[in-house]
Amino acid sequence: MIRRDGSMVDAGKNEKQVALVTGGATGLGKAISLELARAGMNVAVNYSRSEDEAKTTVEELTALGVEAIALKADVSSKDEVDLMVQSTVERFNRLDVVIANAGTTVFRPFEDLEGVSEADWDRIMNVNVKGIWLTVKAAAPYMKSQGKGSVVITSSIAGLSPSGSSLPYAVSKAAAIHLAKGLAKALGPEIRVNAIAPGILDTRWTKGHSDAVIEQYVANSQLKALPKLEDCVKQVRTFIEADTITGTVATIDAGVTL
Repeated sequence: MIRRDGSMVDAGKNEKQVALVTGGATGLGKAISLELARAGMNVAVNYSRSEDEAKTTVEELTALGVEAIALKADVSSKDEVDLMVQSTVERFNRLDVVIANAGTTVFRPFEDLEGVSEADWDRIMNVNVKGIWLTVKAAAPYMKSQGKGSVVITSSIAGLSPSGSSLPYAVSKAAAIHLAKGLAKALGPEIRVNAIAPGILDTRWTKGHSDAVIEQYVANSQLKALPKLEDCVKQVRTFIEADTITGTVATIDAGVTL
């Protein structure tokens, strides 16, 4: 494998597969990180602000018998993303899986256009859309040189129809779905790209929603429940392990979008 500076990395030096999980210290990202460690992968956990949580997550990962590191990076910054990916490869000598999970939002009713500032809009788009593109763009050369790689993008049911925490969030998640499909076309046959579109999950993120929103979601769902983190994690692992699935978006929402 060739580093970006032209020097060589021996991908065979470390036989365990390696995953980079953006936003991997908390919530869904942490759950995915733990599942990949249970599958025997070494994991690079990216975080932006959750340093303490990242350290705890790394400790939990290493307790599962794998190697893990925490990497601070704002995924909307090209320089920070490039360094994050380079640091992952230099630490583990390979990169097999990218989970593009980092995200941000504001909680505003759709009709409250004045409540969303230009700074809010730009930050959401930069993290939720550009951040995916920058991360995959930086990782792709390493995966291509290995002849194989898998990318899983975290979108949302808010990207399937206008819903969720705010209008810019919904727009960003719709873009993430289109980006997943476009990247699947751009990066095959070596790299597969898929996405998950969860509904409201029981995570720290959910605390931004009112009890009434949660209750309405459950009432409208076919299964009268919130979707489970475990089901999202299982779908991510399926995408990673399935050799002939690409450009697919899996909805995990307890049937609320039916």
